[in-house]
Amino acid sequence: MSLEWHGSAYASESTLHQISPYIGKMKTSMSKALITTFTNKNDTIYDPFSGSGNVALESWIAGRNVIACDLNPYAALITKAKLFPALSIEELLIKISNIDYFVNSTLHEIDLQEIPEWVRAFFNPKTLIEIIAWVKVLKRNRDIFLLSCLLGILHHQRPGFLSYPSSHAVPYLRDKKFPQNEYPEMYEYRPVRERIEKKVMRTLKRVPFLDVKLKRKCYQKDAVKFSPKEMVNAIITSPPYMKQLDYGRDNRLRLWFLGINDWKSLNTKISPSEKQFIILCRNCLERWKSVLVHNGLCILVIGDTFSSTYKMSLHELLIHIAVNEVKGYSLEWKHTESIPNIRRVRRNCVGSNTETIIVLRKK
Repeated sequence: MSLEWHGSAYASESTLHQISPYIGKMKTSMSKALITTFTNKNDTIYDPFSGSGNVALESWIAGRNVIACDLNPYAALITKAKLFPALSIEELLIKISNIDYFVNSTLHEIDLQEIPEWVRAFFNPKTLIEIIAWVKVLKRNRDIFLLSCLLGILHHQRPGFLSYPSSHAVPYLRDKKFPQNEYPEMYEYRPVRERIEKKVMRTLKRVPFLDVKLKRKCYQKDAVKFSPKEMVNAIITSPPYMKQLDYGRDNRLRLWFLGINDWKSLNTKISPSEKQFIILCRNCLERWKSVLVHNGLCILVIGDTFSSTYKMSLHELLIHIAVNEVKGYSLEWKHTESIPNIRRVRRNCVGSNTETIIVLRKK
């Protein structure tokens, strides 16, 4: 079997995928290839570790019903935003104008001395006050789409973003590369409204036909404890790489604006150790047997690393667990390929050099 997803998908994928950055996300062209190859129109696809929501959105685009969940509040938010987008730019601009009125009426209530110093370090004080006010109003309105757009422009060094010079997906200040005395314009006040307006237009620049009659659900749940109420034709997901990525630490600034003050505690749950990861996968594989239809598929995209406990590669271990320990699965197909450096959020970092796709069939 040969599936094609090589080359950059950035210029061809729906711009809804670009609503907000996320580390370790599955390539959209890979998601699309797996969905269209292994499932049929009107099937129901479940992604229990939805992350950036790539599988969820590509499933909807391909005419499938979608169930997604993720324990990470940031991941659940942007997945929901992709599954329930606001698609009229004109209506959004009117909404932004109305929200701006309420934002301006709450600015005086915000005391920056109550904000953690590490958060204040990223922003011009006037900009930070506006961001906090916008987040407050958007949360009150339960506006997940505009809130996701706002988080998508939270930090970077480009003019369309809101922070001092910083990296994009992972929040690290770049004040040594861009010292304030040499780049004063990068430390000036940045109005939120005009930037969120432009972000909305970028996000809706390229949107395919989306059948709103298809079922779409997204939950902020622990995949080990959660089961969809309906049966699913396929599970397509990429479990959190064991200690290869830190989903709490690397999303800590956006998580703070979502009300998560202790990202370290969250990180222990969403960035598991090897032992925790193996337990997680074993428990999930057991639970998923009651969710999948007969002959349904479980498709896992695994960042390859070596299990020091089991003395085998991670994908080999998961196949062993599914087929020999949990049982009820047979191996249908597997494929391994290298991960090019250009796909990494942190270039030249130590991590998985390859990833393997495992296709398991429920007996």
